[in-house]
Amino acid sequence: MMYRGLGAVSAFCIGIAAADYLGVSLTEWAAACLAAVLLAAAARKTRWAWPLILLFCLLAGGARLQLAAEQYDGLPHYVGGADIYMEGTLREKGSMYETDGKAMARYVVDMERFAYAGEGTFREGAGAVYVSAPADPSFQPSARVAFRGVLRPIRYYKNGGAYDAQHRDKEKGIFLKGYGDDGGLTLLQPAQGWRHTLANLRETMTDRFRAILGTDGAHILSSLLFGGHYDELPPELIESFSVTGLIHILSVSGSHIALLLSVVQILGRAAGLRGKWQFLLSAGFVLLYGAMAEFVAPVVRASIMGLICSFSLWARRDYASVQALAAAVLLMLLYSPYLFYDLSFRLSCGASAGIVLLSGKVRPWFSALPALLRDGLSVCLCAQVLLLPLLFANFHAFPVYSFAANLLVAPVLDLVIVLGLTAAVLGFLCEPVAHMVLHGVSPLLALAVKGNYFLAALPHSRFWAGAMSLPAVAAWYTALAAVFVWPRQRRILLILAAVAGLGSWGWAQLHRPEAVVHVFDLGQDKATCVVYDDDSAYLWYNKSSWANPEQAAYTLTPALRYEGVFRLTGCTVAGHEPEKTAAQIEANFTLDRPCRLADDARPIAVAGGAISYYLYDGLPQKRLPDGACIELRQLPPYDEKTFPSRAAALIFYRGGGHDERYDEWTEGAALYDIPWFSPARDGQITGTYRKGEWTFTARGGE
Repeated sequence: MMYRGLGAVSAFCIGIAAADYLGVSLTEWAAACLAAVLLAAAARKTRWAWPLILLFCLLAGGARLQLAAEQYDGLPHYVGGADIYMEGTLREKGSMYETDGKAMARYVVDMERFAYAGEGTFREGAGAVYVSAPADPSFQPSARVAFRGVLRPIRYYKNGGAYDAQHRDKEKGIFLKGYGDDGGLTLLQPAQGWRHTLANLRETMTDRFRAILGTDGAHILSSLLFGGHYDELPPELIESFSVTGLIHILSVSGSHIALLLSVVQILGRAAGLRGKWQFLLSAGFVLLYGAMAEFVAPVVRASIMGLICSFSLWARRDYASVQALAAAVLLMLLYSPYLFYDLSFRLSCGASAGIVLLSGKVRPWFSALPALLRDGLSVCLCAQVLLLPLLFANFHAFPVYSFAANLLVAPVLDLVIVLGLTAAVLGFLCEPVAHMVLHGVSPLLALAVKGNYFLAALPHSRFWAGAMSLPAVAAWYTALAAVFVWPRQRRILLILAAVAGLGSWGWAQLHRPEAVVHVFDLGQDKATCVVYDDDSAYLWYNKSSWANPEQAAYTLTPALRYEGVFRLTGCTVAGHEPEKTAAQIEANFTLDRPCRLADDARPIAVAGGAISYYLYDGLPQKRLPDGACIELRQLPPYDEKTFPSRAAALIFYRGGGHDERYDEWTEGAALYDIPWFSPARDGQITGTYRKGEWTFTARGGE
């Protein structure tokens, strides 16, 4: 019975995924839900009740997602491409970046009303937009601002390993973007309201921390206590926490809420509070703390579970963590079904599920160890075991020293969090005492940070691997089922897991292609990587002056790592300021030789010999070869006499705006029945050459 809540939530999640894939109308989903209810009412045998409940949850998940999708589609997308004047409230300030030597900030602005340029009639707005503007002057969240300029549709890159920005924007209701030059974004009304008050409160606490801990120490402690604000932290610190697997501690999670509730319970009992008043005190602190942490997905999940735990103490009922987790997930997905695609939500829920489901079975494995080690190891193992495929798909590495970091560094950081919260509260009551506590925090924080740096610097601190294949994922979860779910069928399940894992690996080795070509979707930038059957890999990159200066680091690197490419035999970089792009590639990959900087645009035989794939970085000056796969980064004028009518496949790019050459070449490819692909339309393109034949797949684009 205790697992039925998770079963119902799982069915709800499957319905969300199905609705996003199928695109069935809301009316059809609602009709299917009604049919499931009628079937349940008509069923006379109780054994059909639970399957029908699961079916209803699945259909309800699909209906909820489709409702959210139709609400998003109902936003004023028609404004895209128009020159407008818009007024709205600044929801959040995002990342800082530099372009053309100018510091820029990216804001999220809730659209309240807008008017087309030259018109005085305002229309009611909805949703939110990204606005990039000069970093100086800076605007604070909750300020009312005005934007003048052109709003454009958001371009999403479709590559393996990429963060799911499209679903994130749908969850937040963000549907357009604009670029505000000097004067393009102006202040109408200073920031105010509860969000601004809490932001000022956090800044006040950080200033008090800074007086004792210094700037870096204050920002580290503030992130440990309230999460976020990673742009204020040293980049090497974030990297070290990522290497050791402790990056989660820089965002508020269940451990933070548990520590907070423990402290509140102790203080409440010391003050003589019992029952309802203890629960109200706990709820007040949890909600205030969640608001300070900006109510991101892991905070909301942990807060709901914490409130359920506090209520169970008041009501004198047993706290069922499995049911609390199911209730928290269901409530969050009912509120915003696109949270299902949020990586932090998945990591938080997956880690919590592993702990509540498996810790009781894993803890006896370490019974010979002291209680502290036993609990630390079991929690660390359980938090990661269900997430392994997700970790490799998104981070492409497993932290080898994660167990050591959780045993040695995490307890010190937990103590720092407790003392830091104590100092934060005391700062408003008795500042000298708060300073005394911070003086105690200082050596502990330094010990934890330096200890983490030490572990991160150890050799082989990461086990690098690309995304797991579907058979490997199936084998992993089958093995987990054998160990934890159906021990009586353990032998047969482990055999099935071994057959799925080793069999798929053996099949892949026997049918290893001679070459695999990846053409990535990078907007104005262009990148092609070929991986040969000896695992050597070569990359060709052309940098555009109009693209993100960090495109190679932020977009290409995760895409290559997702494909399992961590070492490059060589790399050729051309285009705008190629030395900067070469430095980014050399910083993220092991290269057998330095990147070659190219100024020419000669044709390149990407996979030479019998493997015919040609890449033209510039306009070809002669007739294109027959029977080959041809990638054209610049399209020559369409000419029936020189058109490669015998090409095996064509890959080409769309220029800025309406590209007549692109339209002519697509029509030519259709006329001669030649398969053609474009990163702007198809996303990442992968060509596999095996036994004289090319096979192409695409990740799906616009």
